[in-house]
Formats: sequence, structure tokens, C-alpha cells
Amino acid sequence: MSKRASPAMVGGFIMGGVVLVVAAVIVLGSGKLFKDTVEYISWFEGSVNGLNPGAPVKFMGVTIGQVTAVRLRAAEDGMLDTAEEFENWEENLRIPVFYELDRDQLRKEGSVADVGDPVVAQLLIEGGLRATMAVESILTGRKYIQLSVDRESPINVVNDPNVEAFEIPTKETGLEWLERDVQNLMSKLTNLDIEGLVAAITEAASDIGSLASSTETREALADIPGTLAEVRETMRSIQTLAAAADTTMVMLRPRIDASSAEVEAAAEELDAMLANLRAVVEPGSPLLTNLEKSLYEISIAAAAMAELADYLQQNPSALLRGKDVEGN
Repeated sequence: MSKRASPAMVGGFIMGGVVLVVAAVIVLGSGKLFKDTVEYISWFEGSVNGLNPGAPVKFMGVTIGQVTAVRLRAAEDGMLDTAEEFENWEENLRIPVFYELDRDQLRKEGSVADVGDPVVAQLLIEGGLRATMAVESILTGRKYIQLSVDRESPINVVNDPNVEAFEIPTKETGLEWLERDVQNLMSKLTNLDIEGLVAAITEAASDIGSLASSTETREALADIPGTLAEVRETMRSIQTLAAAADTTMVMLRPRIDASSAEVEAAAEELDAMLANLRAVVEPGSPLLTNLEKSLYEISIAAAAMAELADYLQQNPSALLRGKDVEGN
């Protein structure tokens, strides 16, 4: 007769199996089974090198989610196969990055906005919510998604109809420009003719060596001490001349000051004389009035003399018998 299994043992095995299943789900699913997350997407221009799945998503430095996928295309919505579709296609090339925002983590950190509500998500975007790439480690080059508020940034969205995730617009930072400049610099360095450059430098160095060892260079170097001595002598002469000029100026300064005082006194006397002359000759002055009166009287006397001369010319005998008067 077989022994009956113990109910307690059966129950222990069942509970152990349940525990193992739950542990497997937690380990294999990284705890996602019990997380309340919302999927978002952002389209980045340029390279996303260093941004990998599992990278954190931070809002103003606080971790609120993680990157789930970095793709070339957001969804399988057809292939490019016409010339029109390939025209300037690289200028509009953007990389879709999917990430999850943890609603539980947001509530834990004190957020009052429900990022899973489409209306709230649209209000956040209109209020300036933008996504950028930031460097998490300079040594490893790892990057993460940084969410911040910038009301001046335009709302540049793709609105892919094949994607159900909420889209947060992106904005460029100095990081993208720096990477592009570095890539351009590396491309230019790659295209440089290093061998030709080395050959040119070697040839220039050889020419410099030949010039340094030439007879003309040696003679010029030999003449340098004499030239320097002449320059020093010239400088001494200039210094002596400057000292003499200073001494002369010191001696002449009293005379110059005295002459300046005399010139100023003469100028003041000349101003006074001109003032007196203006007072004498200006209209209405006594001297000018008397002069005008004298000239008027002289003109009357001259007219009388002219009349007398005319009368004597006509009557010469008047000098002897005088002027004829009626009745005499």
C-alpha cells in the first residue's frame, strides 16, 4: 500500500513554484511587469552615438524613466524607392528614440502632471517641454535624454501616423554642433597629404640648414657685434643730445616766460587803444560830430569864396571902388 503524500509538502512545492515564477518575471522583465510606464518618442537630428537602450531619462537632473529603443525608423511603413523620395533625404534624416516615463517614479518625486494623459502631454509640449541629448560620462561617451523647459524653442515634431507613442520635440544644443565640427575636422585630417607635408617640412628644414651654414650668413653674423656697437653709440649720442636739449630748455624757460608776459601786456595795451579808437570814430561821438560841423562850415566858406571870385572876375574895378549898391 503506497504512502499518501503530505498536503503540507504539496502546498510547499506549489508555493515554491509560484515564488520561482514571480522571481523569474521580475529578473527577466527587470520589474516592468509591475511598473506603470508611458511610452514617448523624440526624433533627433545627427548622430546619437553613445545613446543606448537603458540610458536614463532625466527631467532637470531627476531620473524619471529610461530609453527603450534607438532605431533608424520608427515603424515599418514602406521603403524609399523613388528619386523624389531620395532627393535631399539626408537633410531630413532624423533618428527616432523611444523611452518610457515612469508614472510611479514621477508621483514619488512629487510630480502633479499625469504624463499618460494625452491632453496633459500636449499642454506640457505647448508649455515648452523639450528633449535633448546630454553627456553622462565624458570618459565613456555615454549619453542620456534630458527633458527641460524652453518656451522659446519651436515645436518641431514629425507626427508619424504609424507611431502611437507621445512625441516630445527636440532642440539642438552645442553638443550636436561640437560633434559635427569634430567629424569635419577628422575628415579634413584624413584627407591631408601627410607624406607630402612631411616632405615639405623636411625640405624646408634642409634649406634652413643650408642657409645657416652658408658663407653669407656667417659673415652677417660676424658683422652683428660691430653693428650692435654702432647702434649703442648712436643711442648714447641721442641721449646726450636729449640731455642738452633739456638743459637748453631749462635755461630758455625764464626768458620765454618773460617774453610771454611782455607779449600779453602789449596785447592788453593794444586792446585798450582799439577800444579808445572805436569810441572816437563810432557814429555820434563828439569828435566825429565836430568834424562834420567843421566840414560843413568849410564847404559854405568855399562856396562864398567861389562866388566872390566869380564877381571879381566880372567886375575887376570892384577892388578899387567897392561893390555897387543901389543909390550909391
